[in-house]
Amino acid sequence: MATNRKNFELMGGHIEWHDSIGSTNDRACEIVREEGSRAHGWIVGTEEQTEGRGRKGAHWISEPGKGLTFSLVLSPPWGREHWGWLSLAAALAVCEGGLLPCGLAPLIKWPNDVLVEGRKICGILIETSGDCAVIGIGLNVNERGFPPGLEAVSMFQLLGVETGREYLMGAIRDKLMDFLHLEEPLIAERAWDLLAWKDKEVETASGERGRIRGFGENAELKVESPGRLITLSDPEGIRLVPPVG
Repeated sequence: MATNRKNFELMGGHIEWHDSIGSTNDRACEIVREEGSRAHGWIVGTEEQTEGRGRKGAHWISEPGKGLTFSLVLSPPWGREHWGWLSLAAALAVCEGGLLPCGLAPLIKWPNDVLVEGRKICGILIETSGDCAVIGIGLNVNERGFPPGLEAVSMFQLLGVETGREYLMGAIRDKLMDFLHLEEPLIAERAWDLLAWKDKEVETASGERGRIRGFGENAELKVESPGRLITLSDPEGIRLVPPVG
């Protein structure tokens, strides 16, 4: 399903679409520096991202013209101490706006990856600039395959048909904008329903094992281990314990 930049630009609102760019997040941050909170709701997207990155500098791989790569600028109404909920809100928007309506069964890998059938279909990188947050979203849409060893999957591989990327971007954007008006407990409840690993044993970076029991005040993860309740804020500090046998 071919898509050109005009399809995105005709969606309305402030949408800046590129054939190629280093990083949509970097460009979105530039817009925030120029416009301040007036940039709320602006989108920067691209067919090809040459310097895409994930959390902690990891490189994000997306096939040009196949994946959906964009950054959305938000000026959240919440106090900055509650911005940790943006990660789960963004992951929820991808699930409820893009994947569930297509008949897929996504799960959120805390705090901001989305899995289908145990493989990564979406990654989210959130950065702050002034009074705004920049939500970078990379969704695998129409890719036919991925490099060996990469535990990733696309919508095309799961559905067998191509999906319109402009439709997905609009639906995800609208959901996320709506979520800004929800109280944190409602976001927590909906995220819990789609949380991966909540019925599995997990292990922290310090080697403690336990089970996920809920979220903290700023979307931290609560893990119950023998004798104590651990609060985790670093997503690299948890892994799934493989089953025995």
